[in-house]
Amino acid sequence: MTRPAPRAILFQHDVPVSAGALEGALARAGFVLETRFREVRPGDANADLVVVLGGFMGVYEADQHPYLREELALMERRLHERRPCLGICLGAQMLAAISGARVYQDPKGMVLGAQPIHVTAAGHAHPVFAGAPASLLVPQWHGDTFDTVRGAESLAGSERQPQEVFLLSNSVGFLFHPEVEPHTLESWVRSFPEALTRSGRTLDDVLARDLPALQAARAESEGLLRRVSEHFAREVSRA
Repeated sequence: MTRPAPRAILFQHDVPVSAGALEGALARAGFVLETRFREVRPGDANADLVVVLGGFMGVYEADQHPYLREELALMERRLHERRPCLGICLGAQMLAAISGARVYQDPKGMVLGAQPIHVTAAGHAHPVFAGAPASLLVPQWHGDTFDTVRGAESLAGSERQPQEVFLLSNSVGFLFHPEVEPHTLESWVRSFPEALTRSGRTLDDVLARDLPALQAARAESEGLLRRVSEHFAREVSRA
């Protein structure tokens, strides 16, 4: 009997913050994708993979956004049952919160634009970063951070966050945005000038320096998304 294609549920919180390039990578890895916008449906916890995307709200604002409480409960259940989650930005912060880590506004301000991450020894030993260079230039857009995630293994760190990418059980959190393409970052910096103010950056600087640098790093970004998607495809095939 042919096994059905694995199902991935993508939880989206804001219209501009979509799955981006991750959507194609997951589809090429064999996943059938379903997107939820600010809702959790019955049976979602039983999906083969849950992907929790970014958003402009914070984990600590769950009282104002009831769907976040539902997603947190779903993710906690899946961690307990060893069903994988992929958390990106807000999604990674939610994984951190579930583990008991404090999530809060970064007192140093927004991290925005093209920033390097550095793969750890554990990261090089994990399929997500297998064959990757020691450092990668990645798209950043977040104003929140978190304390050490207990029980998690750092796969990559950055200047401000040693657990920029972390492995928690069989779930993975990315504080940066691997799914964001340069044109998406451009639309964000043009649409949300207050983020530039909080980051201390200027629009001209990001457009002139960061976007070309990210475009030049697209092959590495696409390779990362491919490895992440194929890793989770292997994980769910073993279940």
